Amino acid sequence: MGDVHTFLPKLTLNELLVRDLMAANSPCFALGYVEERGEISGCMALRPDEPIPLSSTQKGFRFGHSVLGFEGNPVLQFVFEFYGHATYHGLVSPGNPIVQSVLSTMIETEDYFFFAINPDQTVTAFRSQLECSDLAGLKTNRDQFKNASCSPEQYEKSYNAFAKNPDPPGHVMEWVCRNNWDYLDLKQYRLELNPRS
Repeated sequence: MGDVHTFLPKLTLNELLVRDLMAANSPCFALGYVEERGEISGCMALRPDEPIPLSSTQKGFRFGHSVLGFEGNPVLQFVFEFYGHATYHGLVSPGNPIVQSVLSTMIETEDYFFFAINPDQTVTAFRSQLECSDLAGLKTNRDQFKNASCSPEQYEKSYNAFAKNPDPPGHVMEWVCRNNWDYLDLKQYRLELNPRS
């Protein structure tokens, strides 16, 4: 797992993704793209159901991932541990085309963005370079499971089984914005985030 640090550039997200993420029940998360100075990177955005304290976000967070199998249905687990606060889990279907596209971008650029959207709609942005172990693991998981078929029903069964006993203990988020390619379109659906100084 790698540590992540804060920074303050102007960023562009997908307006539809942000709208639907904000409309979903929290805690929830989504994968998408972000543009910074004309460059596209993969991103993950989460909406916790309680604010992440500034004292915690200033320390960064730890990011981890693994593949879990429930009754032969692989799901990709993302783990976000905010120091001194809480751990959040996100489960996705590794064969999902949007997941594959975002992971491929993360692997190619060797970095990613992360957004924590608090209940008061303030946003904390992080950017991190992926360490060698993270890159190797993501590439292996992407390649190994890119053709995996996990129906919505199978995914829900896996999600529910994991949510009963998350490991490590923490909040299990709902995966939203998963089936519409427009969520990855930063040309037509642009939303600029302007950092506070």
